[in-house]
Amino acid sequence: MNCNTYPLYSATLLTVLIMAGASPLTHAADSDGDGINDLFDNCSQIANPLQIDADDDGFGNRCDPDLNNSGIVNFADVAIFSGVYLSADPVADFDSSGAVNFIDFSLVADFYLSPPGPGAVIPTYTADAQPIFADKCAPCHTSLGSGGHNIGSTYADAFLDANNPSCAGLNVAQCALIRIQNGSMPRGAGCTGDPVLDVGNSACLSADQQFIIQAWIDGGLPE
Repeated sequence: MNCNTYPLYSATLLTVLIMAGASPLTHAADSDGDGINDLFDNCSQIANPLQIDADDDGFGNRCDPDLNNSGIVNFADVAIFSGVYLSADPVADFDSSGAVNFIDFSLVADFYLSPPGPGAVIPTYTADAQPIFADKCAPCHTSLGSGGHNIGSTYADAFLDANNPSCAGLNVAQCALIRIQNGSMPRGAGCTGDPVLDVGNSACLSADQQFIIQAWIDGGLPE
């Protein structure tokens, strides 16, 4: 593989939607056994295969009796719940039965004075991001130091300033995602950056893998 500098094009950091046909995930945990990987599960400790999140706050209904989104379930949430009791309010219908009833109130009681969630698990470099970079970006960014970094083998390199004018103000990890999404990484692999178009090319990142890199960056690049 040629590891020379590849021309870059401007791109926006967008969360990549999970597409059908994606390759297996690096992080394969499903703590609650609902068939949803913890990296994508909006209630990672309580089974909710439907993934309903009526208030669109990142926490699924099954683990989110925080009705005012204050970060804690308390008396204010009980008051809101009382106002919609026996209604069809979708946000307070925690079990998605079509009605707000005593079963839903039991979740409020279970979470009282606790935060909602937990939602999706934030990917880490060691468990999730590094194996992807090592697989897709070797040897250019695992040992050869192309572009001044080995993000596929050295965690600290993710925080280096990106050595490319198209990534001004960004670190190596952020720039790597831009290059993945515009198809210039992996270098010479013939990728478009669109996981749907690249589905038959094993050298390219799948939608799940792009999602993991994005979530890792959004989560603060934890090791």
